[in-house]
Amino acid sequence: MMQKFVLKVVFQEQKIMTKIMKTTMSLGGVYSVSVDRKENKVVVIGDGIDAVDLVIKLRKFCDAELVSLGPARNEKKIEPDNDHDIRYQNALAELTKSYQANPERYFGRCYNWRG
Repeated sequence: MMQKFVLKVVFQEQKIMTKIMKTTMSLGGVYSVSVDRKENKVVVIGDGIDAVDLVIKLRKFCDAELVSLGPARNEKKIEPDNDHDIRYQNALAELTKSYQANPERYFGRCYNWRG
């Protein structure tokens, strides 16, 4: 069952927003992440995400607080107008799946270069 987490975060720099996105996407089961800088909110939608773990990881570099947690409603999906849009969406979904399955393919072993 998909769940929706709304977190209040306080950050000043673009660098911190990038860390928020990377950290959140690194958790297993995350389907989508959106950051609203004006309202200082992060919305995470996924399946099997531990809310406590999410907040603890974000608090390492910004103030984070869980505002709400609940089931994700079925959002209205945008229907592509033509065949090109459908192929683009399918290619993007396939690339995302392959990255999540094997991130070393895209980044190599640069984070573990000694061994």
